Amino acid sequence: MACMTDNIFTNLSAFFRDLPSTLAGLSPLLIFLFAASFAAADDAADTALQWRLIEPEDNTIAELATKGQQDAFFNPYDRTQFDVLTIQALQRQEAGDHVAALEAFDQAWKITRVANGLLHGSQIPIVQSMIVSEIELEDWESVDNHFGYLEHLYQRLYDNDDPRLELGLQKVSSWHVNAFNANVDGKRRLHLEKARKLFKTRLAVAEQTLPAEDPKFAFLHQSIGLTEQYLFLMSNRNREQLRQSERAARDRLLATLN
Repeated sequence: MACMTDNIFTNLSAFFRDLPSTLAGLSPLLIFLFAASFAAADDAADTALQWRLIEPEDNTIAELATKGQQDAFFNPYDRTQFDVLTIQALQRQEAGDHVAALEAFDQAWKITRVANGLLHGSQIPIVQSMIVSEIELEDWESVDNHFGYLEHLYQRLYDNDDPRLELGLQKVSSWHVNAFNANVDGKRRLHLEKARKLFKTRLAVAEQTLPAEDPKFAFLHQSIGLTEQYLFLMSNRNREQLRQSERAARDRLLATLN
């Protein structure tokens, strides 16, 4: 099963595959600013998350972030704090201070939800960045919760014919497969059940969007079959069948001895 998907524990850049091409190849821990586009409700054309790099000479926000002046008073209704908080979070993440990074990311996340609502793409890169730090801290419960939240966002934000839906669900199913393989939190059966559900969802999407000869169908059918096979092997029904086989073998052995 390990060959079915990229290993997110060693390839964290997979979280950032949906960055625009202008940022392709840059380390996610470089100090860059992802600034949400806080569009007015009637401005439907300006709803996508906007990205820009912090230029070296742009010192005002960077200095504020470094000094932590926003820590003194956090206001989730103050959109201007978003820029400082995201830089602050990425600086702390780069320095290996993942607890502090998560605090700043969480505050930036609150601002996006207040400004843009609970269903907006501006949350996705923030939650993905939080997952990076949570993996470093081995906080598997938070990782699982945030992947679950991303799954909810992907399915609510993107239509079946939007490639971002498949890409997002692929990342979430990758987490559950790897969590099952590594048994990171002792919940192997639960991760396997969630992986099977996601593979079936991805198959349903593929059936509506891909030609019948697309090789992804073979992969998804194989993945569903493997998850169901492992689930059966872990089931009470399988254990009962094994016990019955053992009793039958014992009875046959006793019969020969008599």
